Amino acid sequence: MSNQITNYPPRMDTITAAEFIGCSPATLKISRVKGKLLGSSAPQYRKLGRKVLYDMEVLQQWLDDIGSRENT
Repeated sequence: MSNQITNYPPRMDTITAAEFIGCSPATLKISRVKGKLLGSSAPQYRKLGRKVLYDMEVLQQWLDDIGSRENT
């Protein structure tokens, strides 16, 4: 893992997760409703009461998947 990744906690709130993947928190919130983010399925998240958490491994896998898609 690179240093950039290790600076993030294993579970992130919406603001930190948005920073990690490079979008705004509002865009990430909308993706939870619409199920799409940047033309792909939105990353999975967990809800603990009102708190929304994203797993770093899930976000990293999501980034790897969208990075390997072919342009159409």
